[in-house]
Amino acid sequence: MLPPAETVTFKKFRGTRALKAEYRGNYITSDRAWYALLRYAEMNGYKTSGKPIEYFHDNPNLGMNERNWKAEIYLPLTNDKEY
Repeated sequence: MLPPAETVTFKKFRGTRALKAEYRGNYITSDRAWYALLRYAEMNGYKTSGKPIEYFHDNPNLGMNERNWKAEIYLPLTNDKEY
């Protein structure tokens, strides 16, 4: 169990099938990966459920080169397609 904190909130996610994209670059434009995942899902018959979830690996405030920033984007899927 995580310790309580006033300035941080935690959210639990249940495991589910999802499409994954890896994005490298400035996080301001990571929505490009969202659209790529949505296009891929539509073209391949996947049905989505919910908004994409982003997992950021790097902290931009540490002065790193933005070309090295990495994010993983997950697009949750319904169970309406045979896998």
